[in-house]
Amino acid sequence: MKRAFIIIFLAFLITGCTEQQKNRNVIAIALENTPSSLDPRIGTDQVSQRLHQLLYRGLLKRDINGRLIPDLAEKFWREGDKKFIFKLKQGIKFSNGRKITAKDVAYTFNSILSGRVRSIRKGAMWMIERVEAEGENAVFHLKEPYSSFPINATLGVVPEGAGQDFGDSPVCSGAYCLSKREKEVYILRPNPYQNLARNQGIIVRIIPDEVTRALEIERGGIDIVVNGFTPDILEELKRREGIEIKRGRGGNFAYIGINFDDPLLKKREVRLAIGYSIDRERIIKYLMRGFAAPANSVLPPFLWAYEPDVFSFTYNPELAVKLLRTAGYRKISLEFRCASTRLSRELSQILKDQLSKTGINLKVTCTEFSSFYTQVVKGNFQLYFLMWVGISDPDIFRYIFHSRSIPPNGANRGRYINPEMDRLIEEAERTYNIEERKRAYSLIQKIAARDVIYIPLWYPDSVAVFRKGLKGVKVYPNGDLTFMSEVHY
Repeated sequence: MKRAFIIIFLAFLITGCTEQQKNRNVIAIALENTPSSLDPRIGTDQVSQRLHQLLYRGLLKRDINGRLIPDLAEKFWREGDKKFIFKLKQGIKFSNGRKITAKDVAYTFNSILSGRVRSIRKGAMWMIERVEAEGENAVFHLKEPYSSFPINATLGVVPEGAGQDFGDSPVCSGAYCLSKREKEVYILRPNPYQNLARNQGIIVRIIPDEVTRALEIERGGIDIVVNGFTPDILEELKRREGIEIKRGRGGNFAYIGINFDDPLLKKREVRLAIGYSIDRERIIKYLMRGFAAPANSVLPPFLWAYEPDVFSFTYNPELAVKLLRTAGYRKISLEFRCASTRLSRELSQILKDQLSKTGINLKVTCTEFSSFYTQVVKGNFQLYFLMWVGISDPDIFRYIFHSRSIPPNGANRGRYINPEMDRLIEEAERTYNIEERKRAYSLIQKIAARDVIYIPLWYPDSVAVFRKGLKGVKVYPNGDLTFMSEVHY
């Protein structure tokens, strides 16, 4: 019924529409929400970070395989255990024509560390003591050895002196600069001092409703949408003339979170019973329409630290019933929290049906995202559904599993505490030996799977939907828009 509604609604809206007349060399892209800030030091939501990829450059950037490669930096190296040095490329300029220097890099980071600019990024930079400019080099002094430090060097660089209100009228270090901003439209023009763009600019339109986004890409009002459609809409767009779809492996992780302070869920047999009650393959086939792969770890399989040999769930309702009885229960009731998106609501009903067959009654509570997220951070849940977005480094384990990362100090929302996990996380961070790091991260993933900290669900594919004839489209695992400077007709 739902699929039929989507087909009829799209057909009704599209009938009689003609392609919007516009400059074909100005590329229009749709994003789902309004960015919180155009300042890369402040805006940490996904939409803000996507715009930052167009407006700013960091010392390093991620390539299409998630590896860190030089961007503003020509090269970088480590001296001792607590010093990283980045040599800047020469002659690269901000959008106002001023040369980007090591002083700008030092100011960008120090403005966060000092509190001059209020930013939640300060917590993620706990390992940085200070940053200095030494000629053409930016020198980072760490408080202690930290092997995952280089991921911090992807932060967009802003000019020296940029204050708290910089995001209102930014001077940009990237391929584009802000030309005009209206309520739901951001017009970006190529940075005239870098000559990186193969198009004449980008129009960013904020369109929260995905059916409207589908309409706009059909009629030509939008040229490209990245990771902006649910599987049902993607299935319909596959059948439309004038539209292409490119998909690739995804770097996001969908999971069910578990509260370890809860008397029922403290019992591993109960957590196992929940996992064995879920038919993931069926969910991926029908709810996700095949646009996903089963997950068994927080890390996506293409990351160097991924460990494939871990405990993973198969659908086994008979075993789920036995485990529940071993824990002392024939039937239990659990509250399941989720955001009120269509995908989340549909998943909650599927899970409710599947778990009921093994004696687990789910009481579903779906609310708008901010309310849902507030309750999760406070620990007011038994189970919840969320997705980690943009995983590119195993340092995420400190943030989500370390005992010192319980909110508000991190995202260990399940209140999981394990001294052995803490030790391994710290061990992996302190050593620069790649084999020692890989061994520690392997054990971390095995413990996480054994203890059922999360119930892994799937890795959603990364999907770009675009108008035929658009060239240069690439699909990054995390939905990055770094490639947009290469896109053209």
